[in-house]
Amino acid sequence: MTKTPFLILFALVVALFVFAIATGNQMAAGGGALLLLAAIGYGTWQSKRATPAETARGERGARELREELAEDEARRGTR
Repeated sequence: MTKTPFLILFALVVALFVFAIATGNQMAAGGGALLLLAAIGYGTWQSKRATPAETARGERGARELREELAEDEARRGTR
């Protein structure tokens, strides 16, 4: 999964933010906010595109972590 489009959007947001601060331009500040919203949306969309194998691997890792935490709590006598 490539991160290039996200990095480009982030760079544009930073550039517009700097431009808005330097010139006091409210339009640039609004454009930067819209680009930031687009970058957040793109990042969310990309993270939702997991294959079934990736989802299963993530679920397995979460289950193992919960089991380890339960074992640690039992060993310490907490809970």
